[in-house]
Amino acid sequence: MRDTVKGISLVLSFALATLVAHGESPAGKAELVYPLIPGHGGVVLLPRAAEQPRKGAKAVFDITADAKPGEVNNGLEHIARLLNLYGAAGLKAGDVKIAAVCHGAADKAVLSDVAYAARFKVAANPNLPLIRDLKKAGVEVFVCGQSLNDLGYKAEEVAEEVPIADAAMLVLVNKQADGYAYIPAR
Repeated sequence: MRDTVKGISLVLSFALATLVAHGESPAGKAELVYPLIPGHGGVVLLPRAAEQPRKGAKAVFDITADAKPGEVNNGLEHIARLLNLYGAAGLKAGDVKIAAVCHGAADKAVLSDVAYAARFKVAANPNLPLIRDLKKAGVEVFVCGQSLNDLGYKAEEVAEEVPIADAAMLVLVNKQADGYAYIPAR
């Protein structure tokens, strides 16, 4: 009996050590951290994981994801997650260049509080505080002028901190020509 308990204990100790060595939480789901963008895009600390963030990377997010009125757009959350991955690795927001363009259903994420409230009957646009935090971290956020028109949004309904690009396609082409990796956020 004693040998059985020792054996089980040894196996459990080995499994726990393996989990910890791979940066995983032994209790199941690990606690999320938000080192650069508080409250959005939480990440798990995995200091021994393969493919850690590198200085000098560039990414352009193609955001077409929709969100229910009053909810934050998932594409914007993905940007926050990338920044928080950098922060979790001890890097700064300036160590990665990020651009994003919203188009299609994602256009509503960039409406001013007044326009958002009028269209969706909620107090304010929940995306704007996150967009402001992303911009403070150096992220360029654009909206597609073509899809704004297609969806019946007016330029004056767009939040002042979000520039209107001629087209999402042009942002994506230009940024990729500048060496940015393409990341779809649907």
